[in-house]
Amino acid sequence: MHALRFTKSSLQSIPIPENGKREEYADETVKGLRLRVTSKGKKTFCVVVKKESKFYRISLGTFPAMTVEQARELAYNAINEVAVTRRNPNEKRREEKKKTVTLAEALNEYISSRSSSGRIKDSTSEKYKDTLLNYSGDWMGMQLAALTRELVEVRHKTITERGIWFGGPARRKQKGSKAQADLWARVLRAVYRYAYDSYRDKTGSRLLPDPPTSILSTKRLWNGNTRKTTRIRNSDLGRWLDAVDAVRKRAEELREDIAHAICDAVDVALFTGLRRSEIFGLEWTRVNLPGRYFWIDKTKNGNPLELPITDTLHEIFTRRQMLRRGDSAYVFPGAKGGIISNVYPVINLITQETTQGGELPVISFSCHDARRTFGSVAELVGVGPYVLKRLMNHKTMRSADVTQGYLYYSSDELREPAQKVERAILEHAGRIEKTSGLDAQLIAVMGAMSDEEKRRVLFGILNGAIEEKKA
Repeated sequence: MHALRFTKSSLQSIPIPENGKREEYADETVKGLRLRVTSKGKKTFCVVVKKESKFYRISLGTFPAMTVEQARELAYNAINEVAVTRRNPNEKRREEKKKTVTLAEALNEYISSRSSSGRIKDSTSEKYKDTLLNYSGDWMGMQLAALTRELVEVRHKTITERGIWFGGPARRKQKGSKAQADLWARVLRAVYRYAYDSYRDKTGSRLLPDPPTSILSTKRLWNGNTRKTTRIRNSDLGRWLDAVDAVRKRAEELREDIAHAICDAVDVALFTGLRRSEIFGLEWTRVNLPGRYFWIDKTKNGNPLELPITDTLHEIFTRRQMLRRGDSAYVFPGAKGGIISNVYPVINLITQETTQGGELPVISFSCHDARRTFGSVAELVGVGPYVLKRLMNHKTMRSADVTQGYLYYSSDELREPAQKVERAILEHAGRIEKTSGLDAQLIAVMGAMSDEEKRRVLFGILNGAIEEKKA
């Protein structure tokens, strides 16, 4: 370390260190005042104070933006503050900065922390940003500490009743929305709680007031949205599949490839219970037809999912492979081989077709209805809860049920329950005869046979099965 009397000219004449090196100079006038010089030419004032065998280094500012006189005055103040409080003034400044964090800054930090750990997707991050900007855009520059319980209560009520946008001029006339009001409050609560728990002083005490969103629970102001229960009734499955076939056939005749792909994707949704994004984002590199399995690498909950290819799915994937054009990466490609974004025109055609010329009531449908239908049928045919969670790729690791953490099913173990669900759907649709009906017919035929005839039939069945295995 070098010592010299700090002046403007003496500091300007200090040479720049070689690459990667850093030099430090001490002021001969004020004890503890120093100047750090980096190889990039940056010159920074700081104070080094020793108090009770402990060193404190306090940054002051950069030269020449900060003059020598200003640096000496700040150095005296910092030395006195350490002597009185025995605390680094830099810590106090950091705490004050945390206390004044704005909603926009807290949102960016929250998203950054979650994105780096893979906890949320880019689409979710954008949804969080849009929600806060749309309904609290006028708050983004406000300090979190200034968001009161009363402000949150009034804004939640306003969104519920009027749905006004606060992020700028409304692009369309808004209506009140209970769902959007609760969504906005949940996002605000998540961001505030992250900052509330992260920003602490040296002793570990929180620097921000209690989350203002707690008033919604205290006063029971949450709207409490009811989960949707719509699905295709078992008695309507035949009519629904017939409608999909009819639209697919017309699309094939008119060579409307995208409509044809959507029809196939809708069938896959019904026979797998997969989410819409998982189906339309499925790539051929994730499909193994000879091995009769496929997998989804990017799911909603972040866990990869490997599923068996049942007979119905094998037929669909084989058809898609025959219709594949060029080097399209997706199984259900849209324009120019990309991901299909708008499925509703084709969905509307299918729902209209379910009326069979207006003679029957329409079967309303959304892509998530197929997921609810699959889950309901799977439960009715006795698929176990752990297997069903895996088939539908529901998060299990956070559950209080420790057993779930030890269970993992590959496509081979999932094949039998998946085929069981597929058969039930086809039975309800009238595409195949119910097992119970076959059993009844077999019992009726066998009942009229003599014992000798029963032995010959049984012997023939067993021999046929053996020969089939040999072949």
